[in-house]
Amino acid sequence: MSDSRTRSRRRKAGTGSGDTTPAKVNKVTKTVQPVSDCSCSSTSQRLDRKFYDVPGEQLARDLLGQNLVRMVDGVRLCARIVETEAYLGAVDKAAHSYRGQTDRNTAMFMLPGTAYVYNVYGMYCCMNISCQGEGCAVLIRAMEPLEGVVKMEELRRGKMKTSAPSAGKTLKVKDLCNGPSKLCQSLAINKPDLNQRDLVTDGGTWLEKGEGVQTCDVVVSARIGIDKAEDWVLKPLRFYVLHNPCVSVRDKHAEKDLQAKKM
Repeated sequence: MSDSRTRSRRRKAGTGSGDTTPAKVNKVTKTVQPVSDCSCSSTSQRLDRKFYDVPGEQLARDLLGQNLVRMVDGVRLCARIVETEAYLGAVDKAAHSYRGQTDRNTAMFMLPGTAYVYNVYGMYCCMNISCQGEGCAVLIRAMEPLEGVVKMEELRRGKMKTSAPSAGKTLKVKDLCNGPSKLCQSLAINKPDLNQRDLVTDGGTWLEKGEGVQTCDVVVSARIGIDKAEDWVLKPLRFYVLHNPCVSVRDKHAEKDLQAKKM
């Protein structure tokens, strides 16, 4: 932990993390197409430190529409972020860093733009990105596959349990990354390989500027799977793109409120 502490940088504010529930795994087909006409480009602008060096709630909103890129076996995988959750540090009772820095959550105390990958139930992973504020981070909850879909299928298939009830079902492209653990499987994201990596400089995983999402199309609701954080259980710290089919869980009441504001 001493090496990690030297690389960490303390910042102003709280201490946050990404919390989630593991997603079910389904069987995929060989012939699929991206759910969007959008695509990533190797010439796209890579997001710099300044982009990440903002408060958690702002980064959670700003990440919507941006593209996560990962190179796997020489294949470029790219997906558009469509759902996030903010974790706000020492004040946030749902955050991994609520009680301070540990070996597990050290990445949350490092430079904004550092990947925080942790294991769930010993078999799933979830990916967060650190931001401004000591111990604050944003969980990437769902993405829309854009590029390298066939490789994503292959990676998901390698993680499937043949005995699972859903093993014999067809998996649609929109289901490849519609959950925090699913997206990690589809992009081969794991703790040993990516935790504490700097997404600003890393050669294998980074974020590129996408189309972005207008505020009028951002649904804000409570985070998923938070039930033991007292007054933080219902805090509106989840953000997702309205009508996007890759969102993990819809909040119809929040959507109705958002659409009412458009009228």
